[in-house]
Amino acid sequence: MDSAQKFENDDWQKLSLISIAYFTASSIFKFANNFLYMLPIIALNFSKIKEQPLIILAVALAIFVIFTFIGLLNYLFYKFRVTDERIEIKQGIFKKSHIDLPFERIQNVKLSQPLYYRISNYSCIELDTAGSAKQEAKIVALKTSQAEQLRIRVLETARETHSTESTSTDENHADNNGIKNGIKSGITDEVVLNRRSIKDLIIHGITNNRIWIFLGALAPFYNSISDGLSQAVESIGFDIEAYFSLETQAWWEFGLHVLSLAMLIMLVIVLLSVVGAILMFYKYTLSKTKDRYIRRSGLLTKHEVSMKLSRIQLMVQAQDWLDVLLGRVNLSFEQNKSGTSNPNNRGEHMANKLLVPSVTVVESLALMKDAMPRQSLGDQTFKSISKRFILRGVLLIVLPITGLLFAILPLDEIAPYFIIAAVSSLLTGLVVLRWKRWGYSFDGEHIYIRKGLLGVDYYCFPIYKTQQAQFKQSIFTRPHHLAGLIVVLASGSHKIPYMPADEVRSVVNSILDLLVTDKRSWM
Repeated sequence: MDSAQKFENDDWQKLSLISIAYFTASSIFKFANNFLYMLPIIALNFSKIKEQPLIILAVALAIFVIFTFIGLLNYLFYKFRVTDERIEIKQGIFKKSHIDLPFERIQNVKLSQPLYYRISNYSCIELDTAGSAKQEAKIVALKTSQAEQLRIRVLETARETHSTESTSTDENHADNNGIKNGIKSGITDEVVLNRRSIKDLIIHGITNNRIWIFLGALAPFYNSISDGLSQAVESIGFDIEAYFSLETQAWWEFGLHVLSLAMLIMLVIVLLSVVGAILMFYKYTLSKTKDRYIRRSGLLTKHEVSMKLSRIQLMVQAQDWLDVLLGRVNLSFEQNKSGTSNPNNRGEHMANKLLVPSVTVVESLALMKDAMPRQSLGDQTFKSISKRFILRGVLLIVLPITGLLFAILPLDEIAPYFIIAAVSSLLTGLVVLRWKRWGYSFDGEHIYIRKGLLGVDYYCFPIYKTQQAQFKQSIFTRPHHLAGLIVVLASGSHKIPYMPADEVRSVVNSILDLLVTDKRSWM
């Protein structure tokens, strides 16, 4: 039975044939991620490999055929069924799995539409819980209208389950009838809270440049790339050696040439970052229904991510140094990480965030107020941590590096002393700036943390969502009556170092007292 048909029965269904493209692309992307670890080996043999273009083509074709065959097998061994109360999925070629996911356990709903799905109007729907990542369900090829219908059913069921105690039986019966008839009820009564224009995305690409990670991965190939570029430039009659030679030009001309080349490289890097931001966040909208936020964005691949409001554990205003200058903020709402198999994995970590890119400070504060009306980050006066934090930085960072410079630099001239003094002064300045960024504040219901270096980040979370509160003191801080406060949320832990010990005790006791009296669910 084709997945385009309605699934208002208990029969097991097969996916559409287009799902083979999805399985194939997923396998290729996973292989590409693991391929990065082989870059050093390939770089060492790159000169030999490029001499055999036919072998390279044959290997690439063979890999594509293998992954297409794997995609076909995944399609053949995949089936699902949707009933009135649950979703079941059976999948796996060698390792079989059977996922049985009741609607009421589903916390988040994510829709994505790769470019090859947009042509045929298919979508991928991912449903996850607050539990193990192994219990996440993904139906990889549904007609977009069918995926939207399923999304509405799931979210309405979750909302009704959450509000069972406060709604009447007649109202629930009416809602259920509305869902079964395909009526878009309260869950689809969306209000758009924020949109991002192309101008905003360009600013985001400039201020949050992550292309350095890609350039680092290309490091083993720099010599080959450089040789290739040199040959290409020389083929059009441009003499690079003469352009960068001190013998054929004045020193100031040489400096201008080097500066112009550096600016050209930086321009290319920034352009790539801007393109990446536009691809990811094109037509970005953040909408709100009665009980959740919905983010939609994407140029080639369209994404729709839904996050339940009650699952938001933490709000973060992040600013790089350029964001600080431009008055922009990257606002993120973070939720429970327990559903990820590896919380330290960046891809999975980002899946647990709802990011609003490059908003103004005023827009950010308004969105935070909407998510947590009782918080007041914009009105907080932050306390500084102890200046002994600076002493620790000097002892652990500045002095060891200064000593290493004394050991490796020749000291028979005056120049090395200037270098050592400059490096030591720079590092000390960074340590002081790091101390200056640290700050904290409490208002009885929320904890606010400020930290950073060149940029600055603000963290805000309600105390009742705290899972642990720890008083931490070392042999270095105890004599000075200082301690660290560690607060553990479902989204991760947060530490404020070098606070007065008595204040840390007071805060820990206040948190524990509130947790005893406040029975609100942190989910």
